[in-house]
Amino acid sequence: MSVLLPYTHQCFVCGAQNAHGLQLRFRYEEQEVRADFTPREHHTGYRGVVHGGVTASALDEVMFWAAAYAKRQFLVSIEMSVRYARKVESGRLYHLVGRLANEQRRICCTTAELRSADGLLCASATGRFFPLKPSEVPLSHEDFFPDPQTLSPAEFFPKTAAGVVDGSC
Repeated sequence: MSVLLPYTHQCFVCGAQNAHGLQLRFRYEEQEVRADFTPREHHTGYRGVVHGGVTASALDEVMFWAAAYAKRQFLVSIEMSVRYARKVESGRLYHLVGRLANEQRRICCTTAELRSADGLLCASATGRFFPLKPSEVPLSHEDFFPDPQTLSPAEFFPKTAAGVVDGSC
């Protein structure tokens, strides 16, 4: 079963209205968070090759959602390591996968991969995420794109304070 995760208006990675962003749609299935990613020309550094920071942003976000889905709360990245295995080209389809690896005290440890459409590993990452208190989250329900096909932020994050919807991107 696949569960579509909420997304925002302006986030660089998931923002539906961010014309320069990645506009990724994340889903939870088979105990992983996944997204399809087709970078565009304005995401490149070298001609036709996606900037490493853009690739890192996509990996960071899929790891965030893996931790957030498991914990049902928003977190912030506190550490990330990326290994680039091969170039990522604009205009080609890639698949992102993020997983919660383990928890160490309150820290969520995650892993992620970016693979080409034919399954070749292009980049991998590990990350560590720290949970936020509901009062620390700088988003509200107005920041999220209203999409009846996705979980609402309130359904997704039941640990929020009454009347406040937490968010992070």
